[in-house]
Amino acid sequence: MVNVWEHVNARDEALHFCKIHNIQGPVLLDAQGEYVTQLGLRGVPINIVVNKKGIVQAVGMTTPDEVRATLTKLLLPFG
Repeated sequence: MVNVWEHVNARDEALHFCKIHNIQGPVLLDAQGEYVTQLGLRGVPINIVVNKKGIVQAVGMTTPDEVRATLTKLLLPFG
């Protein structure tokens, strides 16, 4: 997960979000907006799936159903 555009208590906000949504795994705090610029993001919420090599696999899912469908597709053998 990448947390962006948090201007106050970014770490606490990210931890709270992860707790209420049961998100586990690494969280990157983009305090300077570097990743926002590199990825061309224009608004939130937006979800970005990045593989363990750091390669972006999907961008844009916003609803839980869209996220689930994208992750299911990416995790199936042969896409």
